[in-house]
Amino acid sequence: MSVLSYQDIIRELGRGILFHPLKAGSIKACDLCLTASEYAYAIGQEKRLIIQTEQKKDRPGEEQKFFEIPKGETALVWTDEAVYLSNQFRGPLYSVVKQVSEGLGHIGTRVNPDWTGVLCIALHNVSDKAVRIHVKDVENPIAHLAIEKLSSKPSNITHRSSDARLDVLRGRPNSQDITDYFNQKQNTWMKRDTEILKKLMLESDEYKKLRKGFKDTLIGFFGSSEDTRWNRVSIIGAILIGGLSALFSGLTYFNSSHQAPAPNQTPTNTTVTPSSTK
Repeated sequence: MSVLSYQDIIRELGRGILFHPLKAGSIKACDLCLTASEYAYAIGQEKRLIIQTEQKKDRPGEEQKFFEIPKGETALVWTDEAVYLSNQFRGPLYSVVKQVSEGLGHIGTRVNPDWTGVLCIALHNVSDKAVRIHVKDVENPIAHLAIEKLSSKPSNITHRSSDARLDVLRGRPNSQDITDYFNQKQNTWMKRDTEILKKLMLESDEYKKLRKGFKDTLIGFFGSSEDTRWNRVSIIGAILIGGLSALFSGLTYFNSSHQAPAPNQTPTNTTVTPSSTK
């Protein structure tokens, strides 16, 4: 099992990984940032948490939405991003240190192979004061999602969780508006509609920007002109072919110099008969 790097994640986007909406900064060194949506439910108070708005301190004129998790409360928070992982990957979720230091409990869960949809993350406020959670803010995510490549594909996936984990709201009062939101026809990409999720991601400006940056990096390595690119590709190809040729030559020499005798071959013994003296 190995963990995907920044470049690995970008390379897999559109294939084994889907992630939407991508934001500037969604992909860190080796993980994806998950941000809070406007949908959060307080288990103790049995109600949806109220969304509030404030002016951004560093950007006058822009507003930032947020909600607060009351002291001693557990909140079910749905992510703004939907995730798809093929059966080649799994994704452990990790807590954000800043939020844990403010009183939120540690997160311990994962995204299973073949999952599609938004995530429901339980945040426990173990402090004696309210903890603020910013909405759709990649600078203040609620969790980090690492992507691990499995050493082998799972043979069968027998358990599938409820779409968007709306099952955790079943029987809870004052939760119908959350269920209704995710069940809207235009929001099927937030559940199991992988095709629409992929289309939305591939057509997004942030995805195109990431792919262009990835392509520009490759062009920068191989050179801007066509002649330079072909020369460098030819050199790399020659090195690879030369290395393989040397490997095969070495194996051939090793095999020939350590060849065992044929199975039915009888060794020849040379007997020296001493001359007789009279």
